[in-house]
Amino acid sequence: MPLLKIDDQEIEVKAGETVLSAALRCGIAIPYYCYHPALSIAGQCRMCLVEVKGAPKPLTACSTAVTSLPPDKKMDGKYDMVVSTKSEIARKAQRSVLEFLLLNHPLDCPICDQAGECQLQEYSYTYGNSSSRFDFEKIHGPKRVEIGAHVVYDSERCIKCTRCIRFCEEITKTGELTLVERGAHARVDTFPGRKLDNPYSVCTVDICPVGALTSKEFRFKERVWFLQSANSVCPECSRGCSVRYDTYKGDVLRLVPRENPEVNGFWMCDYGRLLSERIKELPRRDRPGIRTEKGWTFYTFEAFWPIFMEKLKKEDLSSPAAIVSGRMTLEEMAAYKLLAGKALGGAAGVALNVASGQDDSLLIRRERRPNLYGARMMGIGVSEENPDVAALLKNKRSALIIREDVVKDAAESQKAALVKALQGLGLLIVADDAFTATAELAHVYIPLTAWHEMEGTTVNFKGHLQKTARAVMPPRNRKPFHDAVSAWLAAAGGQAPEAGFAAWFAEVKKAVPELADKSLRDLLPRGIKLKEAAP
Repeated sequence: MPLLKIDDQEIEVKAGETVLSAALRCGIAIPYYCYHPALSIAGQCRMCLVEVKGAPKPLTACSTAVTSLPPDKKMDGKYDMVVSTKSEIARKAQRSVLEFLLLNHPLDCPICDQAGECQLQEYSYTYGNSSSRFDFEKIHGPKRVEIGAHVVYDSERCIKCTRCIRFCEEITKTGELTLVERGAHARVDTFPGRKLDNPYSVCTVDICPVGALTSKEFRFKERVWFLQSANSVCPECSRGCSVRYDTYKGDVLRLVPRENPEVNGFWMCDYGRLLSERIKELPRRDRPGIRTEKGWTFYTFEAFWPIFMEKLKKEDLSSPAAIVSGRMTLEEMAAYKLLAGKALGGAAGVALNVASGQDDSLLIRRERRPNLYGARMMGIGVSEENPDVAALLKNKRSALIIREDVVKDAAESQKAALVKALQGLGLLIVADDAFTATAELAHVYIPLTAWHEMEGTTVNFKGHLQKTARAVMPPRNRKPFHDAVSAWLAAAGGQAPEAGFAAWFAEVKKAVPELADKSLRDLLPRGIKLKEAAP
């Protein structure tokens, strides 16, 4: 393997590996803008110039590969390449490039949406000059240009790194973007008659190193240094993309992808990302309730269970139809299995396989539930694709539906029959985080925490297990389903694990032998691949 020396540090590299890649792998800081590990090398920004021993001028670290030299040609008798990132030649080159990039860049950091996570802002302190030598009027360009349904472009802030263009050419292969004009007037634009409308368009905002591309939904919502972040999993399809929830004062302001080579790489789709907007529209009920002829009556979490137990004495819940969901975590599924054995007459339950659209070649899956693999792993059956739920309720007097809005998801041709079947039940219990169309038909409603309000574990369609984190605190009367089961069985005089994620994760470990010797720390930050395939 070639031996590289960077700033007195020796690094063994693979033949053909670039100087920048080797430096970043070993924690050596080299500034860059146009480089991205998932995109082709462009050498566009010139910010990563370094001094290479024997080269007549500074070279770009992103495109300079390290190759083996013959023994008699090695530098200092042992090195295949010697690089300096801190020499005066390298520093002067970096300062000059940064000064060039800032010539026409507006000095509007206080109002720029990228402030706080802008590479141009950060590098200006480390590599830039203390003052500007530019005495002329800056060149102005188009601002606040909506180049897509979710993306706004500001040409004055753009440094023409072409990351966004290469993303559309190489990752989505839709090619909407290009550079137009020349020289200082060059700017990113869409081809005539087109918009940036691919399903991953907001990823261009993620990879933009400055404030040129911004997300219309997050734009001017909040300063990034005020955000609270939690690592989690996207619940919108069976891919289970690794994501980060950014919140402020209890509100989810955005979802952004986390790098995970085994799951989603660096990307996530716009549909999953816009969950932050959809959850604001969901109707919520923060207390459990019981519906009578006079309407709904809601109770505190603690006061609800004795009243609920009295109602169960009058109704038959010995053999209900049980509809569970791939939106449940493994801990909630373990809780359902225990509840079924102790209070539901062993009802096997079925997880609905709700599907829409088509799989694509990048990330999107038509399976719209993130944990169907986990349901199979926990011994819960999975239905056929988009089943007729009314048929599942046939000859049943009671039903328990967990985290599924079967009325909303039903096909129009099946909806009337389904509503009639639900209304004909003697007892319908719905447990969900939203007060859905299905919940409105229920006799008993148990409010659950939303995905971003609880901890849990989930397994994607490839058998990759990840942990979700709680991004915001839920109201005190909304609990995860496993905590509701703990209270249910306690009120019925039975035994169950204590409420809390840790206790129910221990139940999951009992059900999944492969997890027996794993701790929660082993699941962080990217999860683990399960060796055993689901049945």
